[in-house]
Amino acid sequence: MFNREQLIHWQETECVQLLRGCGIREGDHVIDFGCGCGNYAFGAAAAIGTEGIVYALDIDPNVLSFLKTETARRGVSNLRPLPSHEDASMDFPDASADAILIYDLIHVTEHRARFLTESRRVLKPGGVLSVLPFHMTAEEIQAMLDEVRQAGFSLHSILENQGLHFDLHKVFSPVEESLSELELGTIYNFIRL
Repeated sequence: MFNREQLIHWQETECVQLLRGCGIREGDHVIDFGCGCGNYAFGAAAAIGTEGIVYALDIDPNVLSFLKTETARRGVSNLRPLPSHEDASMDFPDASADAILIYDLIHVTEHRARFLTESRRVLKPGGVLSVLPFHMTAEEIQAMLDEVRQAGFSLHSILENQGLHFDLHKVFSPVEESLSELELGTIYNFIRL
């Protein structure tokens, strides 16, 4: 696997630029829904600066434990690991977030409608819903994009082949791999109407 220093460097440089291209700004409140090991959450924490907050949500307690340890180890003060709910509900007030990331999770269709309803509720008007789909056919992606639009979002920008696919089994694998060998995906950025 890629080493820790390479990942941190990517998060603090390329990932920051990528997320700013998605519409994330300094001082924003960002929710990384289904954050996994925080590969994008740490990048978002760097992008928003000390005035913003990243809420890193995941259902896996082992992931949350890892995030808490890693947050302390790095001295990151603006990242809050929190448990997510299986039904995709979110414990945030209405119109309280500037951006929500859902990277490598929108393919799970069981609670997608609930997630989109909750995202629209939690995002401020004009807030960003940033979607990075993997594990989907072109037809499934098109259907998902239509579903997001119907839920009250407008497609704002598309960043082709810029999102990295961080598989958990690869992240914790002893096999050497470089960031350049990770699968690339297209990021779709929506604005809450």
